[in-house]
Amino acid sequence: MIYGLAGLGVAAFTPSAMSLVGDAAAPGAAGRAYAWYATAHYGAIGVGPFLGGLAAEWWGYRAAFGASAAGAAIVFALGLAINVHPAHTTSAARATFRDVRANPSVWAGWIVAASGLLTQGVVFTFFPLLGEARGLSPAAIGLVFLVLGIANTAARVPAGWLMDRTQRSAPYAVGGVLAGSVATALLPHVSESVPLLALVAVFGVVSGTAGVAIGVALAAATPPAARGLVMGGYSTALYLGLALGSFALGPVITRYGYATGFGVGAGVGAVGAAIATALWVKEQHDCDKPLSS
Repeated sequence: MIYGLAGLGVAAFTPSAMSLVGDAAAPGAAGRAYAWYATAHYGAIGVGPFLGGLAAEWWGYRAAFGASAAGAAIVFALGLAINVHPAHTTSAARATFRDVRANPSVWAGWIVAASGLLTQGVVFTFFPLLGEARGLSPAAIGLVFLVLGIANTAARVPAGWLMDRTQRSAPYAVGGVLAGSVATALLPHVSESVPLLALVAVFGVVSGTAGVAIGVALAAATPPAARGLVMGGYSTALYLGLALGSFALGPVITRYGYATGFGVGAGVGAVGAAIATALWVKEQHDCDKPLSS
């Protein structure tokens, strides 16, 4: 019930926030806009495990969760205190799923988002168990996720600037997910502290870059009237991938071990990136076709 309520909250928040970012972004600055949004979002995700690991080691898990709830309440209050006038679209049209279901770029964004979050679901769910089995303390496991989160967050603003500069986003989305899949497959085979931290830093950088790129690609592929619907599908794809990475790979790891489980997750992520590439190429090919006379 607790996770269900949390899921409903995320389902209400994420598409609305991403749609507002797309509406408010200045022309040619969508990359930076989504980068700053994602920096705030994933920065908190990165810092949370580190602080939670320290709190759990010093005061126990009950205190760690209590501190997390208090921190969320404080930030929520600060958000309410800020007087924000969000941008609104001028179109009165109502979008339906029929308006976007034939758009290859939308499906490509959704598929690559699910693929990228599937690998993250594997890492975030099962690396703590792998670390515990190797004798890592809660604080050491928290440090791994701190490095991952800082790298993920730090990569987003430069990535957004680069996408605005090049006016391309799909290659960064696909390349980020493919590189993240490779890092996922390698993770169970690295045990030394410095190589492990370096690998999770790479995973964070490419995942952060892909996240910004997918948001920019989806925003560019749809009109403002359909943006909320498309971002809702994007959010669904993200958490579907996260859920599949957490749930489906558990039995594989239980039976065949961490190396096989992480490898399967990486393979599925790479396949999803390949399918997204094919859809984006098809869309580009259709756009380049000359109009019939």
